[in-house]
Amino acid sequence: MSNYVFAGRADIEKALDMLVNLDNAQSNAIVVLEIDAEIERLQGELEHYDANPAYVPSDDVIEVVSGYVERADDWNASSE
Repeated sequence: MSNYVFAGRADIEKALDMLVNLDNAQSNAIVVLEIDAEIERLQGELEHYDANPAYVPSDDVIEVVSGYVERADDWNASSE
């Protein structure tokens, strides 16, 4: 997503939705734990964002969120 622009809460929620769906479909316990850890991380980002709507996550978080948003968009496009 070279042209990616962070869209705030909406992108974090989109990434969380994708991770929750992936978590629900996963049967490997180790992978579930890894997904759960990432869900917790992004929920923490939402808490920061809710406390301060001007909050901007670190570049690392934005890069991770952009990857999840891209995957979510790909999954949505393939299911249409």
